[in-house]
Amino acid sequence: MTQFAFLSADFPDLLTHAKVAESSALSDPRGACFRARLTLETAINWLYRNDPSLRSPYQDNLAALIAEPSLSQLTGPAIVTKARFIKNQGNRAAHDSGKPLTAQDAAATVRELFHVCYWIART
Repeated sequence: MTQFAFLSADFPDLLTHAKVAESSALSDPRGACFRARLTLETAINWLYRNDPSLRSPYQDNLAALIAEPSLSQLTGPAIVTKARFIKNQGNRAAHDSGKPLTAQDAAATVRELFHVCYWIART
């Protein structure tokens, strides 16, 4: 059973990625953080395709999409802060071989992902 089941009807792509992040948080923290970032990127891209209030940022990468002021106006600062955290942990998983990610890091990342996905599904 997944905590992300609420995504199944309207956001099956998000559900697919989120379930992998959730199920691997304790056993594969690096993979979980990477999948959480992938879920976030899929969600943010969906928002930009479907909400006309969002303006195109200066670049089309995830950092620029999150930094675009219209996203914060739409979601509020809490969701943007959570998105940045997920992005940073995912980037750390993909690029930083210095300090390994812990199960606690992955659990925190998946928890923030839950909040972002819930906001999208609810709104």
